[in-house]
Amino acid sequence: MFWSAAGGGVRRYLEQKIAWLGGFPDSFRHLLVVPGASDSSIEDGIARRSVVRCPSIPFSPGYRMPVAVGPVLRILSAWRPDLAEGGCPFRFRKALSAWAAASGRPVFDYYHAYFPVSYTASVFGSRTTPLRRALERAGWAYLRSVYSDSARIFVASPVVRDMLSRHGVTNTELAPLGVDTALFRPRDGGAAPPVILFVGRLTGEKGLGTVVETYRAVAGRRPARLVIVGDGIMRREVEELAASDSGVSFLSFLEPGALAEVYRRSGVLLSAAPAETLGMTFLEALASGIPVVGLSGSGLMDTFPSAIARAVDDPSPERLAEAVLSFLDSPPDPEACRRHAESYSWPGRLAAILSRELEIAGLEVPAGIGDTP
Repeated sequence: MFWSAAGGGVRRYLEQKIAWLGGFPDSFRHLLVVPGASDSSIEDGIARRSVVRCPSIPFSPGYRMPVAVGPVLRILSAWRPDLAEGGCPFRFRKALSAWAAASGRPVFDYYHAYFPVSYTASVFGSRTTPLRRALERAGWAYLRSVYSDSARIFVASPVVRDMLSRHGVTNTELAPLGVDTALFRPRDGGAAPPVILFVGRLTGEKGLGTVVETYRAVAGRRPARLVIVGDGIMRREVEELAASDSGVSFLSFLEPGALAEVYRRSGVLLSAAPAETLGMTFLEALASGIPVVGLSGSGLMDTFPSAIARAVDDPSPERLAEAVLSFLDSPPDPEACRRHAESYSWPGRLAAILSRELEIAGLEVPAGIGDTP
């Protein structure tokens, strides 16, 4: 469900994994099963991508609802993997449970989204009602059930691990994802431009409305521009905003190479999403040498030093604007930003995750995997 034809963090993780595994052609083959517009299968080197036809999700460009269990089971039975990793807790995960029970092979999970909290927030906003509480209780009960056969549930940040633990999901292990430090790198000299950058889905859950209000608060005090990159349900509103405000630029979805150039032309990344599991854009920004402003409790925000990232505990545009202004007025050293992203380089992070899966599954870790920097 979290796989999108138009990019996104989950897709980037999986594509990076496949590319990295390609460096060990004698040790691995990789099967990726994702929802799509029609059934298809593509093989490329060690990798096979099997697409299962699923309906599109309304108002979510590029995303589809994984509902088919039978086709997934048939693909797994034909491929006979040694282990599997689930990326979402819905229907495809049910297929993994059935496959694991029949094959005796382990299933691992990566918790990519704040289910059920972000789902209820998209409906109720900040309101707490009896219905919302009941839905969240049901969601947590479902998650405990669906993950009951998981060999290990990997999580991207300490805040996510703590949240899951509070709700009875305890078989977790911290395993942050990564960033392409070769692609995302600082600009070659020059002062940081007064550009506020937003990268992400154009939805309310990503705090886009708060980002726009924060930009207006900043622009009222000093020259600044807002650049918005992404796609989603709020696309029309963003297009209208860019047409009516000369200080706002909308670039839609960008491939990683073009996105890296945009980071280098920006002064600060702004996120108002309250519930990131990791915040891959945080790492991309830091690797690109620019600071980050976001909300405390969201992904990795609280793990970065305040010299390069401000974790704001009040989600108001005024407080976020103060943090943005502090970086625009006094930018940090780009190399200081980058140093804190380098420990999250993709090869090292992927090696750590795969090594743990192989160890827990009782499988041999091939030579060279543990030597990945």
